[in-house]
Amino acid sequence: MISIEDAYSYFYNERLFSDDWLMADNQKQEQSLKMATNQINRLKFNKHTEKDKEKEDDLKKAICEQALYLIQTANTQRARLIEQGVTSFSVEGLSESYDNSKVKSKVCNEAMEYLRPYLLGCVSIC
Repeated sequence: MISIEDAYSYFYNERLFSDDWLMADNQKQEQSLKMATNQINRLKFNKHTEKDKEKEDDLKKAICEQALYLIQTANTQRARLIEQGVTSFSVEGLSESYDNSKVKSKVCNEAMEYLRPYLLGCVSIC
């Protein structure tokens, strides 16, 4: 788990446009960090990583990114529709289109960029 101090340090010193997390109340900040940690811990990590310190730093950054993402989007109607695979929606004709293959991981893209080197099945091809 990342400390609240580590998160503040990341959002103040390394991350632009983090006001949503910084302006959230302490309970939401703590909850977002815990939920982000839980979501990231469910991923399948390669156990044989040589870069332990770098991995630890990247994990903290990924958790922060996921926490920010959760505060910004987790309870929005749009996020719920995307999570369900809705690709289009119209009101007049009341029509919805779904594509389950487009349902993405609950972990945001920015966090995944930090995690990619440590996940099973993710290798670089030169």
